[in-house]
Amino acid sequence: MTSEERKAALSTFIAGHQPEMTGITITYRGERRKFNAYSVPLEILTYNPYNGRIGAEVKSYERQNHVLDPNNPDDVVIIEQFLWESKVDANQATMKSLLNNHQEKFGIVTSDGMIIDGNRRASLLNRLYRDETIPLSKREHTQYFLCIVLPEDATKKEILKLETTYQMGEDAKVDYGPIEKYLKAKDLLGEGFSEQDIAEFMGIKKSDVSSYIRIMKLMDEYLDYYGYTGIYTMLGDHEDSFIKLEAALKGYRGGNVSSMWGYDAEADVSDLKQVAFDYIRFGGLDQTLFRDIIRQPKRNNLDSSFFANEQIWRSFSDRHFEIVGSVTEEPVDQLRAEHPQADMKRLLRSRDEEWRSAVGQRMIENFNRSQDQLQNKRQAAEPLKLLERAISALQSIDTTQEEFVSSQEVKNQLEKLSRLVAAIKSEAEE
Repeated sequence: MTSEERKAALSTFIAGHQPEMTGITITYRGERRKFNAYSVPLEILTYNPYNGRIGAEVKSYERQNHVLDPNNPDDVVIIEQFLWESKVDANQATMKSLLNNHQEKFGIVTSDGMIIDGNRRASLLNRLYRDETIPLSKREHTQYFLCIVLPEDATKKEILKLETTYQMGEDAKVDYGPIEKYLKAKDLLGEGFSEQDIAEFMGIKKSDVSSYIRIMKLMDEYLDYYGYTGIYTMLGDHEDSFIKLEAALKGYRGGNVSSMWGYDAEADVSDLKQVAFDYIRFGGLDQTLFRDIIRQPKRNNLDSSFFANEQIWRSFSDRHFEIVGSVTEEPVDQLRAEHPQADMKRLLRSRDEEWRSAVGQRMIENFNRSQDQLQNKRQAAEPLKLLERAISALQSIDTTQEEFVSSQEVKNQLEKLSRLVAAIKSEAEE
């Protein structure tokens, strides 16, 4: 059906049927207004592919393939797949409830039949109705969707407001993906809503919206950096890392960090961002370890991170850029051209995995070396602890290894160690 055909069919249906619910109060155009809800045949409704629940998946798909058309049966299959995979366990539970208890919560649709609230429930009802293993008498009711139909004068902004308010302000039973709230805030800002408006729609503070916008900007920079522009599924489950990194970069760029070395707020902070991006992509550090790279110093903890100590940072970052610079990756556009029929999500994740295999071990070794240096700095006033750590490290050396016997570099390091121990011992005896 076209938009006009759906509008005509919906209008005709409502005119000939009694409402299932009456006097439902919702805020519409800034006023509390009463609406009725009707059990409308799903066949005359259509999904909203930009539903906030699957925003990352849809935007990523469209970036790599084509714009999804909810009137195209093939694209409907894709939209329904995204909705199903968004929360499989919760969807299974909701399907059972819809089948046995019918639809208990109304949805909202536009005058031309686009579902702006209730896409997930509508997809599950469609799924149930198509399931021929269920007796028709038991699933017959699933061909209808209980919903409020908005007036024809509903504007795009009003639809976005209602969609956000009901999906992200009230629908807390099924959590959204970690990236969706950032995408929604960005989209609403792009539609001309103020941060205060967005905060009211999403049921959060204005300061939270400001934070969402900044973090989303950082996520976009991350995707751009690796050639994954607009492919939001490549952000993975790294939300916490982006939150911590954004806060650190904001502080360092502002120059309001206690007792820092004279870093360049542009060049050095840009290097920090790139290094952090690489470790986010690598994904081999937990959040505590990741913060050892970026954490801002405090008065009682000046040696809080690699970046907080110039000597450690210079050594760590120089070695890092040497490591990642040794690997040449095939550009994303070239990959697409060479594999036009491939699943791009899988292809790009394979690209990331190859990169991890090439640099990961060296990145961990570089991180561990710098972390040891940082720990030594923190314990500089505790010589006994440092000596105990040094002895423990020496005792762990496997002297039966061929490299220990044959390597000239090992011999050089042992000579250096011998001189250092003699010097330290001499100072202790004075």
